[in-house]
Amino acid sequence: MEKMSAVDVKTAVQQIVPYLEDTSNDAPLVIYFDGWLGLSASAVLRAIAEQPPPSLREKFDRIIHIGCSMWKSRRALQRVIANELKLTQQLAADFDRQDEEDDFSGVDHGSRAEIRDITGVIGRYLVQYRCLVIFHNGSSNTVDLASFGIPMLEFLGTKVLWTFRGWLRLNREIREKVENSHLYFYAVDYHHKEWNAYLAEDAREIALHMHKLGLGVTPKIATECCLYLLLLNNQGKKMIDYNWATHASCYWVCDGIIGGGPDNQTWEVAHALQQHIRLEDYSSNAELMESVERLELSSKQWISITESYFKEVPPEATTLFYGSKNFSSPPFHCCHNLRFLGLDRCMDGLQHGEEEEEKKGEPAVEIFQRLWVLDVCHMDWPLAFPPETEEQVVATDIREVHITNGRIWTSNLAWRRLPNLHKLQVVEPTNLWETERRDEFMAMVNLELLDLSGNSTIQVLPSLSGATSLKTLILDGCVGLEHVGPQQLPPSLESFSLNTAGEDEDLKKKNVEISYISLAGCVRLANFILRGSLPNLEELDLSHTAIKILDLGAVVEVKNLQRLFLMGCGQLRSISWPKTKMYKLRLLCIDTRARGEVDNRKPAWSRDCSLMVYQQDEVNEYCHASVAAADMRFLQSLPFLWTWAPIRCDRWNLCLSSTSDDDGSGCHKEKMGSHYSTGQLAAVLSLPKSLTYHDISIEQISAKIDMSSSSSSAQFLPLDLHMDIGEGISDVTDKSSTRARKAIRSVMDSVQSLHVHDSSSITSVAPEHTFGTNIPIMNGLKWCCVERCPKLDTVFTTTYYYLSCLSQMEIFWAAHLLMARSIWSRPRNPTLDASDLSFTQLQAIHLHFCPRLRYVLPMASNNTLSKVPDTLHIHCCGDLKQVFLVEQEFLEKIAARHEKGMLGFPNLKSLYLYDLISLQQICEAKMFAPKLETILY
Repeated sequence: MEKMSAVDVKTAVQQIVPYLEDTSNDAPLVIYFDGWLGLSASAVLRAIAEQPPPSLREKFDRIIHIGCSMWKSRRALQRVIANELKLTQQLAADFDRQDEEDDFSGVDHGSRAEIRDITGVIGRYLVQYRCLVIFHNGSSNTVDLASFGIPMLEFLGTKVLWTFRGWLRLNREIREKVENSHLYFYAVDYHHKEWNAYLAEDAREIALHMHKLGLGVTPKIATECCLYLLLLNNQGKKMIDYNWATHASCYWVCDGIIGGGPDNQTWEVAHALQQHIRLEDYSSNAELMESVERLELSSKQWISITESYFKEVPPEATTLFYGSKNFSSPPFHCCHNLRFLGLDRCMDGLQHGEEEEEKKGEPAVEIFQRLWVLDVCHMDWPLAFPPETEEQVVATDIREVHITNGRIWTSNLAWRRLPNLHKLQVVEPTNLWETERRDEFMAMVNLELLDLSGNSTIQVLPSLSGATSLKTLILDGCVGLEHVGPQQLPPSLESFSLNTAGEDEDLKKKNVEISYISLAGCVRLANFILRGSLPNLEELDLSHTAIKILDLGAVVEVKNLQRLFLMGCGQLRSISWPKTKMYKLRLLCIDTRARGEVDNRKPAWSRDCSLMVYQQDEVNEYCHASVAAADMRFLQSLPFLWTWAPIRCDRWNLCLSSTSDDDGSGCHKEKMGSHYSTGQLAAVLSLPKSLTYHDISIEQISAKIDMSSSSSSAQFLPLDLHMDIGEGISDVTDKSSTRARKAIRSVMDSVQSLHVHDSSSITSVAPEHTFGTNIPIMNGLKWCCVERCPKLDTVFTTTYYYLSCLSQMEIFWAAHLLMARSIWSRPRNPTLDASDLSFTQLQAIHLHFCPRLRYVLPMASNNTLSKVPDTLHIHCCGDLKQVFLVEQEFLEKIAARHEKGMLGFPNLKSLYLYDLISLQQICEAKMFAPKLETILY
């Protein structure tokens, strides 16, 4: 560590710059500056970055200023670097693509790492320059800037000046994380004359940032707010919990530091400022606290009473903390300007005379009409509220009430009598919550936060439908609740928390009764927290919410969960499931496609191509799952589609489509048959020259075609494991995560029936970069229908290289594939192992209106492909030259070894070929089909 005697920002800059300009061999490449007791470091770095001396500009080609005092993630840091280098537009697509991948992988924003490709772009851009990097590090660890693309090679001459400090980050421990290889500077002011100025510089940094956000906080206001926090921290001496996270913004408004009084905008500005100041226990910094004391600051408006002999409170006081044990005669009756009242453990007087206090007590109206914020901790203060018939409204100005391990009512208070309440916390109350009055929050249109944590005896949640501004609902430890929602909850709700895994030993012994949780229709709900043991929970419904990443991984036990609904969740990208088994789950319904209208009624499930039948059948003990998603990458959140962990799902129906109107019903006869009805075929087949066999009439042919269509469409009902890929679904690229591609492959390997239709961008049902070249492909698939996919080139990019592919396929149907050149790709090795089982169950092939199709199925040495098919139905495929393409090696074997040099098709019964103007032959080899009954050509 090296000490500098600078007294202000200007002199600190003058003393640091020579070290940055030093190019000698032993000159430090990385310099850390800690400021004055942690203050003003950020301001010094900003001064060097924004107004560097000419000598510094001559030494460096680029001065890169990286401001991350408000740390978000390594990904966010890389964005800041790209923006500073004016590369944002060039790299925006890469950032957005990786963010989207991380959404589907369930990576929370704080854990998102830098992107390797972008690191390369930044590195290649900067390697041509000699750079000075000035870095405000708001994280809790040192950062290797080389991993973000900053070239740190010694011969390139890059230097780094950085700090952990900024925005009132004053804890001493953070400086211990600076690496020994870095040159460490800190400044001292022996006389402490400029200490207030150092604080003002930090506050100015905060004010500048808030100005960019459009929030009107001046450097003077920010300085006073920071000084206020330090003053409270110094005077409190750890005797009172000031609860910075909850009350910091309240202190500033109530004491007039941020003016505007009860105006909503004033409180919003104060809250925003609180988010940008490090709320720490500054008392650990002894030198800092000594400096605060030397300022000889005092406030007649802010009073803290921690001794019983302190009797008088100035009338002008606006904030009072009362921690005296003697509360028999509270000293704040005369404080008519009192705005914030904090009471902590004031119990002695009440314990001896509570009955008398209740009789004569202080009128609640008088107390509440003065206050904007009331905070009561670890004490009972039974106020005598007048009956509602006498006075409906108690107070109109009070905005926040916080009660922890205490109470303020003699009987249950109807909170609607405080109509301006924005925040209400009743945590671990000492009096039971009476649930008979379920309308107590009626018309509380300003209430934004309701925290009922620790109310372990509450059984019924009061109706909150009238609290139309409610954003946050916290029910942690409310283990006695029987159910939650949806009728009681307003659509404005944005955050919900229910955590039954409290640290309280008494709470752990209580049974968690809740059996039903529904937040359906809370269209703004984005933050949902469910933790702990919920052994009696039977149904969870989060339909029509804005949840993006649903994390149920902290749920310890849900052994009785039977129904889970996530319908109409258009923002949902990822689900993390409980680690314990959910053996009783019987119905799982997920739909991540955007829907226009919210309907909380449960749909009447029907068995079609996208929705599974659900009947509570006591005999069939398995789970039905119906899942609709707008992106194939969502499949990585559904491990139950291919494993039994954590859900055993024996029947599932998966619909992948960007539109909620698509239910997959395109595979039914009425849709599939519309392009080639019996009447149309009879009309076009009226020419005698199209008949190969004259003993079969047109009517007979038409009837057989119609019967074939009917039979096929009847078979195209979803099997137990069904998948539908529809409109708006694109190929998963090779840039998608390995986890996403593995999930897609696993699901498609499990599927039994598949319908692909109306996708304008998909190029292959089974692309090679997803399925690889050395693994089996879709061996569970029994029937497949592919139609109206104009960019589809090869339907199945199979390799079947010593591995079976589509070994269970029985029926294949394709229609209106305008660009498809083949259905199955040719094998990589034409001399396949005779034990290969690919396509050995294929009975029927139906192809209609595929004008570019050149061949259907390649045949290699495994001649079992010809033994199974009984129906070939091919219509309007203008470029088709051969149905079965026979590899040359196999063609030679047939001629030399097969009976009469012919390839046998022992089960082929029906052959319908029409409007195939380029067809040269069905098979390059000579065919023998002893059971052939019908031919149309």
